[in-house]
Amino acid sequence: MRQLDIGEVARRSGVPASTLRYYEEKGLIASSGRHGLRRLFDAGVLERLALIGLGRAAGLSLDEIAGMGAADGALRIDRAALA
Repeated sequence: MRQLDIGEVARRSGVPASTLRYYEEKGLIASSGRHGLRRLFDAGVLERLALIGLGRAAGLSLDEIAGMGAADGALRIDRAALA
């Protein structure tokens, strides 16, 4: 899978790099490594960021969104919580 640096992820997703670092600290996303001082992410992080955005738009807290994460990185969505 293609690797994107943090600047490219920020540009494509519209999420500031500082927020990406915060999301990583909270366990919402994970970097796949570094190139120098820049974090690298798998391209799939863009989908995950879109889902995080949907959760936030639905009024979920970051802790609630993080709690929906499965060990494989997929989200387990409680549809009742979104209703």
